[in-house]
Amino acid sequence: MNLGLVGLGFLSISFFSAVTIISALDPSYFNRPLLDQMITGSTDKPDGLVEGAIPVPKLVRAAALRPRDFQIVMVFGSEAHLASPGELWRVRVGSLVPGLGEILAIEPGDNGGTVRAENATLTGIRN
Repeated sequence: MNLGLVGLGFLSISFFSAVTIISALDPSYFNRPLLDQMITGSTDKPDGLVEGAIPVPKLVRAAALRPRDFQIVMVFGSEAHLASPGELWRVRVGSLVPGLGEILAIEPGDNGGTVRAENATLTGIRN
């Protein structure tokens, strides 16, 4: 019991000594945020925007997307997930996708489904 109290006292003194030294060397150390701060935009609607549109940063790609850059991840009902290099797209009939154009039809199937667009038809591969 006596040894436990001595150990607890030693750990407490060590902890508070370390905190005091860190605070003395870098006064702002314990005031820093633990996570990266998220930069958010304004939700004010500038003139000319579609009602309900959410402002987002503009994505700049190294090269324009082409139909062959896409593959079907999953088709479920009237929606599909498509993958392109570094991006995942959730699309519905009527969605506009760079490189594919407007999505005309989404058809589930045993092969993973089919997504028909203006510029291409994507078909899943049977496993």
